[in-house]
Amino acid sequence: MVACVHVARILPGKKDDFVQRIKDGFGANPQALRALGFRRITSFTTAELGDELLVTVYEVDDPSVLERFYSLQPVVDQEEQAHGVLVAPHDHDLVPRNAAFLDVRTET
Repeated sequence: MVACVHVARILPGKKDDFVQRIKDGFGANPQALRALGFRRITSFTTAELGDELLVTVYEVDDPSVLERFYSLQPVVDQEEQAHGVLVAPHDHDLVPRNAAFLDVRTET
């Protein structure tokens, strides 16, 4: 398993709408996400750097899961609807390569 991160800048005043869309989208069918190779998806928002950011950590069997996910037509359509309306336009080409460089586990 590998963890990859995705960061998007949420447009001003759009945080609540975007967060709800994320919750509805990922929460709708966890079994389908599991079948694609997702183990866990965790999303956060932060204004730590001034802009409101969405940070999503994908735990997947392999980074190629993210490449396949972001090429699915419903995902492409959803992204096109959000870009420029809820979040700043961006691409997802780097997400599969944004793998964790540190993984400290403290439990035994």
